[in-house]
Amino acid sequence: MPAALVLALCVLVLAWVYRVPVSAYLRDQHYQEHFVFLWAFFALALWRTLRGPFRRRIGVRGRDALAVSSAALAGLTLWTSFAGGSGTGQRLSLALCLLAFALACVPRWTGRRCLMHALLFVLCFGVPYSVYFPVTSQLQWGVAGIIGLPAAMGCSSYEMVGHVVMFPHYQLVITADCSGIGQLLSFLGIAALGALSSAPNRRRTLLVFGVACALAWLSNLVRVGAFVLLVGCGYTKAVDDPVLHAAIGLLVFMPFVIGLVALILRTHVPYPTSQLPAMSAAPGRIPAAWLLAPVVVASLSAGGERATPMPAYWPQVSSPPGHTLAAHAPSEELDRSAYVTPWLINARFEAPSGRSFDLLHYVTESRSHLCVHKVANCLQAPEAQLRYEESVLVAGRRWWRLAIDAGELSSHVYFAFEVAGQRCDDSWTTSWRVFVSRLFGRDGAVRLTRVTFPGALPAAPDAYEAGVLGWLDTLGAAPAQPSPR
Repeated sequence: MPAALVLALCVLVLAWVYRVPVSAYLRDQHYQEHFVFLWAFFALALWRTLRGPFRRRIGVRGRDALAVSSAALAGLTLWTSFAGGSGTGQRLSLALCLLAFALACVPRWTGRRCLMHALLFVLCFGVPYSVYFPVTSQLQWGVAGIIGLPAAMGCSSYEMVGHVVMFPHYQLVITADCSGIGQLLSFLGIAALGALSSAPNRRRTLLVFGVACALAWLSNLVRVGAFVLLVGCGYTKAVDDPVLHAAIGLLVFMPFVIGLVALILRTHVPYPTSQLPAMSAAPGRIPAAWLLAPVVVASLSAGGERATPMPAYWPQVSSPPGHTLAAHAPSEELDRSAYVTPWLINARFEAPSGRSFDLLHYVTESRSHLCVHKVANCLQAPEAQLRYEESVLVAGRRWWRLAIDAGELSSHVYFAFEVAGQRCDDSWTTSWRVFVSRLFGRDGAVRLTRVTFPGALPAAPDAYEAGVLGWLDTLGAAPAQPSPR
């Protein structure tokens, strides 16, 4: 069979096996906005070093044994990830499968180079939310802390209030986009491209990645400092005009990029393409296409996405007693797509007394991801300070609480997840409980009930709030079995 036809068939099989994680990635606007540019670095790295001859048949010894082991691990990872609903695990499985083909079919690449390509491939798919939000928050606080040093020493015309730079004439908010996570990923992508395009050198690789991290942090700090300086001089258009804001940020950013590229070029040693490494390009007896067998078996045994049946109480969710539906959240349709379920409501309800609440509730059995998240990560606002408080019991049901302190715009949240009939908070143990429950064939449904009330968080729910939470319990929309704290 012609090599081109074999390659095309392998690509089609991979596309079918990994259709769920790839489609979930394409639906996720967050990943598309923050990580899509990394694919350009990955493509350039392949273009620079991917050379033949390529092996179509493999053996079972040496590096081929590592390839077979990587393929088997890819199948096991895919099966457990499909069963448990871990999107990160599914993407990792695809990287392991491609690593197996690289080890088996590309003799010009050393094993370490194959692994580096696989790691860059994983990064292209994006950092998991469980990592992205905590890292962004820490970087954001770090930038705010350094920008606030002149104010703390009394030698600036502004004050720092949380993440807000308070000038007499303007309030400059240090948002999550100012955290530097974008610069960090950009510099890491450039460093990876530089390392993969050169001859193997461990000391050079460590140097390039270390300098990339330092320059990423410094470039973002200088960028934010430039905007603080411009606003302090009265040139607020630098922030208010999005085109000018992006242009100024790019101008500040580019000298640091040039510095990193200069280091890469200065230490560059051409990758040898005229000779093979120690591994021979001689073919074995087993067609390399059989490396797909573990992931194909895993996909067939685990199945694809599962439709979530309509909960019996769903018709009543949009009709709380004594309330009218005021508005649906603009993100409601996107939320349904993200959690792969039609049984999601994100709306505001108002009572004749003037009281109101926002309800986010969903039920899903999606296998594209665990569908459990840190509630605070979804409610971040530049001018708000979020803090978790002790959970409370309302009519024997436990609710976890979150205060959003933002002056007159303050609000507070009661929430609870339900996994396998048990009430849970939003910690990593809940994600683990979902994974184990699905893996061993128990109830795979995940429910979230999140209720937001305006105003500061009270010491205990008042009568109105208790009534709303109690109504949710009677519907069955809230979990029915309290768990110990």
